[in-house]
Amino acid sequence: MRRSALVLAFAAACGSPVAAPPATLLGRAVLPAGTFAAGPASGERLGSGPIHGQAVPFASQPVQGFSALLANDDGTYLGLVDNGYGKIENSADFHLRVYTLRLDLRTAAGGSGGVEVLGQIELRDPDRKIGFPIVQQFSDARVLTGADFDPESMQRAPDGTLWFGDEFGPFLLHTAADGVVLEPPIGLPDLDRPGLELRAPQNPNNEEGAALRLMNAVAWRGRQRGAIRPPVFSPHHAMVKDEAPGEDGRELFAIDSLRAAGFPVVVWTVNEVARMHALMRLGVDGIISDRPDLLYQAARSFDGDGDGVSDFVDADGLVRRERIDLQGHRGARDLRPENTLPAMEAALDQLMTTLETDVVLTADDVPVLGHDLELDARKCRDVEGGARRVRALTIAALQRRFVCDGLVRGAEQANDRTLSPVVVAFASAEGLADPYTPPTLAQWLGFVAAYGDYYAAGPGAGHPEAARRAANARRVRLSVETKLTPDDPFAAVFAERVSAAIVAAGATERAWVQSFDYRTLLQVQDRAPALGTVFLLADGTNLPVLGGAPSRWLAGLGWPHGVTARTQPLAVATSGGFEGMALRSSPPALLPILEKPIVGAPAGEVWIHEYDLSQRTYTERRWRHRLEAGAVAVTDFQLDADGRGFVIERDDSEGELGDAFKKVVRTITLAAPGATVEAGARVDLLRIADPHSLAPASAGDVGVGGGVFAMPFVTIESLVLLPQGRMLVGNDNNLPFSVGRHRGDGRPDDQEFVLLQVSPR
Repeated sequence: MRRSALVLAFAAACGSPVAAPPATLLGRAVLPAGTFAAGPASGERLGSGPIHGQAVPFASQPVQGFSALLANDDGTYLGLVDNGYGKIENSADFHLRVYTLRLDLRTAAGGSGGVEVLGQIELRDPDRKIGFPIVQQFSDARVLTGADFDPESMQRAPDGTLWFGDEFGPFLLHTAADGVVLEPPIGLPDLDRPGLELRAPQNPNNEEGAALRLMNAVAWRGRQRGAIRPPVFSPHHAMVKDEAPGEDGRELFAIDSLRAAGFPVVVWTVNEVARMHALMRLGVDGIISDRPDLLYQAARSFDGDGDGVSDFVDADGLVRRERIDLQGHRGARDLRPENTLPAMEAALDQLMTTLETDVVLTADDVPVLGHDLELDARKCRDVEGGARRVRALTIAALQRRFVCDGLVRGAEQANDRTLSPVVVAFASAEGLADPYTPPTLAQWLGFVAAYGDYYAAGPGAGHPEAARRAANARRVRLSVETKLTPDDPFAAVFAERVSAAIVAAGATERAWVQSFDYRTLLQVQDRAPALGTVFLLADGTNLPVLGGAPSRWLAGLGWPHGVTARTQPLAVATSGGFEGMALRSSPPALLPILEKPIVGAPAGEVWIHEYDLSQRTYTERRWRHRLEAGAVAVTDFQLDADGRGFVIERDDSEGELGDAFKKVVRTITLAAPGATVEAGARVDLLRIADPHSLAPASAGDVGVGGGVFAMPFVTIESLVLLPQGRMLVGNDNNLPFSVGRHRGDGRPDDQEFVLLQVSPR
């Protein structure tokens, strides 16, 4: 006896066992994995070698990763790509698009089984509706990328505009039919805690998720100007997430994410060996210290792999700078007076891989070493008297009047000239009045070269450390920090003079300019893109204290001041956002469903929320959906004309049949808010009848041939409900990673679209 969908739903509601209806393959179309569209190169963060036989990076934009489908009136479909390569860290060069597709399904009546790509819609934000930094922040078009959003679901509203469900926020994203963003992304309110949202770790409105967004924006800008080196992220060390976080709530940034995105992480300022070792275990790329002697000691004694050999210092005693960067802060601030040539000599004696210094501008626009805009009387003696503001002094007056040998940092600091033989010789040759005369940036660069000469073939050649010191000085890196105030109008002049001095010294390839003032660093990108840039970050400097006004030093880049996981918890799982989103026609509403349970929710329970399209707001209505045994996630959610829901549920298997779980689960009509949605009929996507051999056997392929068809993909994410009990189902092929079908030869999955008959006609 034929049973209607109503009978099936009623039986499910009453708890009666319901056998899965037979699903029959009516048609199949395949878009090959190697399908590309016009656009810039993509997949840089995938590496340089083939993955499953697919060469990476790609020369243009791959047409892949469909996570949602919409039927058009003309028989074509809109196909939404997700964030690109599966992670926020590796998808900054993947453009978010919706492609128009024509499927020529292979059916019993014919058809090629091919897919034609007819056009594309590029998601973009030219009107700057998005308030947080995006990758193309500094462009006019502001094309959205897979490091900005991870769109997984899509619906067309009655007015023709498009709505997307995102996983990174999770957000609702609203665009015009041509892909232009119409309003700011809409966060998901936490119904249990008014005033808060349900947020994922990648949410840019928490400080934890903000650093990567900021660095993506400045990196993209630099590349457009010819920059080759990635910018460096340099936070205070207490802002790095530690295995033993403190109580101040500032352990914000997971360095693994930043490094995976290609951004070196160099932390400052660390003067205790135990903390240095802790940061080395975390995998930082560099450490800045006032005590180069202790920093070298920490590197030499660090044996993370337990093989009895230092991880960071080679047999010759030189630091393996490809593994870690050891930076002498202001030279060797706690060993000699800061930002002086003797401080630099002390840092070089300790084999630092980078010398770090501050510079300020004189009245005649000469960069000179120094941290203070007005010379501190405790640090710098004035032999004549008068103004002490550096910007009011010419370089001649500055070097004539001041000797900066003040001891202010404790017992280890010394200014004995006999401890600095290279500086004594250099100062005499340069005509400097004293080894502690404030040097210009050009003189500092010259001194570094002179140091190498001194130990290579000069008076220091007989020193027992001569060979090491000479070799290290020849390769030492140089980091120059600009010092100015947020109101200073001469950031461009500063950048020009600093860049020119470094270029003139032939030090471009091993020099970086760093600053808390991002305006200066953007000016460096414009003037000398071959120079490296280092973006410093700290509360009370370029990040205002909680409640303070935004700093001009951030160059217009937004930052969620003081919003951390302690004040705004991150309860949504990574890759647990709006994978599915149904559209209800009356009253019009979006029904986004979370892919996975949130933190604290019962195991296997995912939530459906309601967004009222008429009122443009979330309601307080919510439903609970219980995952089937064996499923770990919901990957799509749609309503049929009678208001019944259909969800795709899956496990994490790939290329497996047997006990794997990939099903479409039909649910009864949504009941009262708060109720658990009951499951009804199930369509097993791994056991589909193929009586017409529309998917014939192919050597090494899984799930084809023998009259039974399967979709053995890790992700099956697109569902379109069609009349007469049919549905169109599509996989996200996760190019180039997933190999669910072609297990024999290891080729990456294609994008497959299958038409199923799932209920009686």
